[in-house]
Amino acid sequence: MYASMTADSYVWAGDEGREDMEVLDQLVDNEDMTPDQAVEKTIQLAQKPQPYPTPLVLHCEATARGVIVAAARTSPERHSKLVAYVHKLRRKIVVDPITGRAYEHDGEVLWKDLPTFGYTIADELHSIPDPKPTPEKVAKWQNTIAFFAQLDASTDDPKLDFTHTWALKYISLALISPEARYDHESTLRLACIWFVYDAEKLWQRVPEDDGFSLTEWQRWKSALEEKGSQVKDENTMDLIDAALAEMKRVENQ
Repeated sequence: MYASMTADSYVWAGDEGREDMEVLDQLVDNEDMTPDQAVEKTIQLAQKPQPYPTPLVLHCEATARGVIVAAARTSPERHSKLVAYVHKLRRKIVVDPITGRAYEHDGEVLWKDLPTFGYTIADELHSIPDPKPTPEKVAKWQNTIAFFAQLDASTDDPKLDFTHTWALKYISLALISPEARYDHESTLRLACIWFVYDAEKLWQRVPEDDGFSLTEWQRWKSALEEKGSQVKDENTMDLIDAALAEMKRVENQ
């Protein structure tokens, strides 16, 4: 259902060889490297003297992109270290070794406030899906969504809460308000992935009125059951079955 890719198969233009991003590549590729070690390397890079006028924002953005790139090319069962990395990074405050003052970008403290993560994540998820995707791109999307679903499931931190935004976007796009310009099977897979990895948190939101009523939950489940009787692709069928199994599991807790 998922695929892994090489480190150079998915990078932003100009990011090739950036140390900030290589840290995340090493984290997912090296079984012996721990999230704590990766966080320490990221902090060292923030404190490393840079040639003027290299702004701190470039380091912040590259780190955020590095997380996304590493997740996109890595299968979900290997995402746990990336999830731990984000949480451990957020518990750190990086200080200027000369002045002793915390580094900030745009009023946000490194890394307590995860500067640039918000809009970097939004830019990436806004780009998913697009019309006529290649199989490699669909694989990247699935890995990316699986990572953010797992990250969402791991915390109630508002900074990392995607249930009211991205989860609803993908579920609605596949099950409630499909758009003809998108490949429906791809959007269906992405919606299923939210349930596979984040069903418990989505179910916890059901008593709320903002898109998570019991009526909506039942609509989603009925739509998945209907799609399950229509699709032919085996991988998509497996994801539908897994999503429905998770929905039923959390209902019965």
